[in-house]
Amino acid sequence: MPPRTVENFTCTMPWRTGNHVELLADGDQFYPRMLTAIEEARETVDMEMYLFESGKTATRFINRLGAAITRGVRVRLLLDYFGSYHLSQQDVLKIQELGIELRFFNRIHRHKWLRNLSRDHRKIILADRRIAFVGGAGITDEFSPRVSGPKAWRELMVEIDGPIVADWQIMFERVWANHDAVHNEALRERILAFGQPRYNAHHMNREVPQARVNATRGLGNKPIIGALLAEMKKAESLIWISTAYFYPSGKVLKALRKAAQRGIDVRVLVPGPYTDHPSVRFAGRSWYSTLLKDNVRIYEYQPRMLHMKLALVDDWCSVGSCNFDRWNLRWNLEANMEIIDGEFSRNVEAMLVNDFAQSIEYTLNLWKQRPWSEKVREYFWKYVGLILNRLTNQ
Repeated sequence: MPPRTVENFTCTMPWRTGNHVELLADGDQFYPRMLTAIEEARETVDMEMYLFESGKTATRFINRLGAAITRGVRVRLLLDYFGSYHLSQQDVLKIQELGIELRFFNRIHRHKWLRNLSRDHRKIILADRRIAFVGGAGITDEFSPRVSGPKAWRELMVEIDGPIVADWQIMFERVWANHDAVHNEALRERILAFGQPRYNAHHMNREVPQARVNATRGLGNKPIIGALLAEMKKAESLIWISTAYFYPSGKVLKALRKAAQRGIDVRVLVPGPYTDHPSVRFAGRSWYSTLLKDNVRIYEYQPRMLHMKLALVDDWCSVGSCNFDRWNLRWNLEANMEIIDGEFSRNVEAMLVNDFAQSIEYTLNLWKQRPWSEKVREYFWKYVGLILNRLTNQ
């Protein structure tokens, strides 16, 4: 039998009931909760991270993971090879000396060609297979107000306990086993056995709070965006999307415009002057005019770098690692939590209302007043992106 590779990375899990999901906004909320979960773990800690960079935040996590090892906890750390580029060799050696099992996803090699572009963009922490943290934050000082002060990046995570944690564990196990597209049959059988659900699955029912895991395997696999498009088409009141890198596909643009045309409150929240990728910001701005003409409301967040990946459609919410952009959906392993829960959606709505208040909203008239120099950069980077997308979409 030939080895199984990328197909083991994908999963759109069934809807589960009986979960508790808590929204944690910014590093001063989610980092302490993550560290406490690691400190309280007695059996296992599993971490899958795209960004893991040497600094004060990484040191705190490495030390806490090392302390777990001394208590007899099994600790596994799965890092993306490119995303952990700024993890120093000294920290790598310390991780290994502490007894932490360390693997890197998709090491870069010349013979892999375009497959080098496939990255593990997921952010997952699991403690004792009982508590999970999922969202868009990595282990880096940029997300920590304790280190970076008031300019720390705007981000969120969700803390989860309940039956759905087992699904997140399956996500981790599959990538752990396939971290470099190497898969032995004995381990494959163990993973398949572990993946058998031990509780009843439920179909989606908006009368009962439910959640599910929706993940991509990269290389054009797009169930996360498929779910978003399906929800947007049947939206009744609002569609609010926050993304760090607004470079939408034609289908997403069309769905946003059509929803706004039929009277839905459609809003897009994107980074303002603070961004780590100005070229993506300018490329995304090239679509503002088209969206504004159809009454889509566009907000640029002002206080600091906006890194949240979040979609709210009525009482349905998708939060996780996916930016809903062309590049993420083409190449990356992504994982989002989809939640149908009135209380949770109200909390998300209140948070976004506060973020809108700290943003500049562009009207069509205001947008037309921007300088010509900005228009040139917008269309230059838009077409650079389209050309790169075409060249790599083989």
